[in-house]
Amino acid sequence: MAPSARSCSAATTPSTPSSTMRDWRKKANGDDRSGDAQSRQSFSLGVIADVQWVDAPDGANYAKTVKRCYRGALATLSNAVDWWLDLPESESPLFIAQLGDLIDGMNGPDKLNCADGALSKAMGHLNRLPCPSINLVGNHELYNYDRAALSKADWLQHGDKEYYAFTPVPGWRVAVVDSYQIALIGHADDDPRRLEAVDMLAKENPNVHPDGRAGDWFEGMEDAGYRRRFVPYNGGFGREQLEWLKSELRSAARAGERVLVLSHVPLHPEACGGGNMAWDYEEALEVMRSEEAGGCVAAVFCGHDHKGTYHQDEFRVHHCTFASPLNKGEEGSAFGMVKVKPDCLEIRGPVMDDLLPDVPGRPCPIKEEDSSLGLSCELISLVLADTPLAIDTIGVDEVDVDTTSTKRITEVAA
Repeated sequence: MAPSARSCSAATTPSTPSSTMRDWRKKANGDDRSGDAQSRQSFSLGVIADVQWVDAPDGANYAKTVKRCYRGALATLSNAVDWWLDLPESESPLFIAQLGDLIDGMNGPDKLNCADGALSKAMGHLNRLPCPSINLVGNHELYNYDRAALSKADWLQHGDKEYYAFTPVPGWRVAVVDSYQIALIGHADDDPRRLEAVDMLAKENPNVHPDGRAGDWFEGMEDAGYRRRFVPYNGGFGREQLEWLKSELRSAARAGERVLVLSHVPLHPEACGGGNMAWDYEEALEVMRSEEAGGCVAAVFCGHDHKGTYHQDEFRVHHCTFASPLNKGEEGSAFGMVKVKPDCLEIRGPVMDDLLPDVPGRPCPIKEEDSSLGLSCELISLVLADTPLAIDTIGVDEVDVDTTSTKRITEVAA
């Protein structure tokens, strides 16, 4: 049986900084900024994904093929916060992109039943920072809490929406998307978003029971290609959210802004092993690549696939899947920061391979013994495509997310 989430007001117990995320987002979207044009269009953010900590001995992944250092992952989060705090003020992050799965599903009500305590410890580390953390919802959040509880959780600070966008500096927009709008987990049994997930999985993977109970979800799927993504620990963005994303990208293109997308689940096959990605990744990519979007998407930052990887697609979008602290525990350094500039993304971390693995296409890191950070670290620089031009009107037809020009993977893999 899949972990059963609960509705519990205790999901709000972790304390939040005196300046709440809502207040910060209002400030970030304001115009009270100083400095020259170049500096105003640059900012830094910290990155960490899939801490997934639980006070339990080391374990393994679902397939029992990869070790998971549960307690060591929390130690890595603490080390990450110390590292961000040691940065000089001029380089300190504007916010932390905590890309989901902060605590493990073993904390849930049908197992150790200690989600509130685990969450409080993890958020206690993040709250040592003077900047807010953008906390995404991953599958493990939904193993511990249902949507009703998360909608009241101050540590998420998403307001009345489970996806949103903000402008940290002029020329940049950050779109925070929810990878589990369509999902078996988190929603009430009669929620239309869950019912849509049940129907979708029944068509794509007959091994999955409607309640998401554990089993051999991959039986007979050896040659199914990307259809392997149709399992309960993944989810979909859904039509409503993709329509919202289309509107945000259209608005950004008209304003001449670049867009950074934050997602728990990858949305490109080459940004993961092919199985750990959104059910409707094709529709999401089609929206990002539409004429209305005008090439404004610069990068997608995500987690979920613990080994991590990097891919730049044919539209020059950088897909960065950051590795999990679970892999090495406190012996690793799966965290870092990104300096967002008008022409490039500079990614730094104590050990680059721990954060963004060495795969074809990823630049070789440069060792910085005496960098502007004042810390020994490794750097890679991802060059951005030409700056999008601001346009007042876009004379193209609306993008229909139901009829994409990309061939459905179910047809390809059949």
